[in-house]
Amino acid sequence: MILDPVQLTPFTDPHLLGDLRSWRDVELPGLGRSAEVYAWLPPGYDSSDERYPVVYLHDGHNMFLPQRAYAGVAWDVDRAMTDLARDGIPAVVVAVPCHPTERADEYTQYPLPGEGGGRAPDYAAFLVEHLKPAVDAVLRTRPGPEHTVTAGSSLGGVVSTYLWERHPDVFGGAGVFSPAFWWPGEQALVDLQTSLPERRGGRVYVDVGGRERHDDADIERRYVEDAERLVRVLRGAGVPVRYVFDSQAYHVETAWAERFPSAVRWLLRGYAVAPPAYVVADLARGGTGS
Repeated sequence: MILDPVQLTPFTDPHLLGDLRSWRDVELPGLGRSAEVYAWLPPGYDSSDERYPVVYLHDGHNMFLPQRAYAGVAWDVDRAMTDLARDGIPAVVVAVPCHPTERADEYTQYPLPGEGGGRAPDYAAFLVEHLKPAVDAVLRTRPGPEHTVTAGSSLGGVVSTYLWERHPDVFGGAGVFSPAFWWPGEQALVDLQTSLPERRGGRVYVDVGGRERHDDADIERRYVEDAERLVRVLRGAGVPVRYVFDSQAYHVETAWAERFPSAVRWLLRGYAVAPPAYVVADLARGGTGS
């Protein structure tokens, strides 16, 4: 897969903040489809030699432009990333739209009986073997896993967890928003728990709302229980994790847009915050900090 920098076309839209561009009609190897691949570049990108971390987002049409987003609501990623850059945390964002009719197939590692799914390995191979090398070849990125984050919501949260679990040499951080683990089922969480002892490094942001599925009490309960199980597994393995539970939040883009800024800030910088002076002093004295 080759991405031509000359074909990275800028957007002009009054809603946008910052520099959003895209490659149009890109063939996605192994997925049997094409898509527009978005790239948001931090302020000053063209006038500097700096290299940047990269955030890979799923459901790419929902990230920037309301007129392209599901239900006409975007995550306003451009605003969040502009604020981060202003605070000294610049990053590139690459966003890939989901399959127009088979989203669940590409975002799940196991099928839901009667509904389908199970092509997450193919989607992961596309990202790891094709898209990321192509992006690293044409944009000034920091290619190591410590500088590479993947994030998404619902089944996008499921596949973000899967990518982080299966490809620790590529993705150091995962943003897991309202993960719908009820679709791939119990085995998806068992796989994670089994593989974690062999994983080194990384960090994960997890969130969930209390009203994720207003029309199905059982699935609504599963959203919270599975998110909290994920957090317990990560915490038990010593993985840096931030967990946010919003009892009033629904399963909707506006909720994820609200939580995205603090999530990506933590994934890019906050997880590595230095201990305060009193902790450093206490540790130097051999204290326990209790």
